[in-house]
Amino acid sequence: MDKVTPNDLMTFLWVSAALIAFVLAVWGLVDKFKKAREPAEIAAEWRRSVEERLKADKKRLDSHDDGQKVICRGILALLSHEINGNSTDKLKDAQTGLTNYLIDK
Repeated sequence: MDKVTPNDLMTFLWVSAALIAFVLAVWGLVDKFKKAREPAEIAAEWRRSVEERLKADKKRLDSHDDGQKVICRGILALLSHEINGNSTDKLKDAQTGLTNYLIDK
């Protein structure tokens, strides 16, 4: 086995230092890419939450539309009854529709 010379020791130290510097540089680069991606991930999560809230709001507004239609049918039945003096069938249908809507809601 050969003896280790000071020149060999210096070469080993320089190569080790270069490898450590390379690993640290790659690690830093990977960390920078992760940090650069964070705002995009935050924006995507925010967009998903907004879409979920919009869907919930659309469902709620559609429910209000259905309720308004039931109420309008009831008002029309009342007007028809007042004008004609009869139309009790329309009033019964409107009452049933309003009752079903209020129970199902």
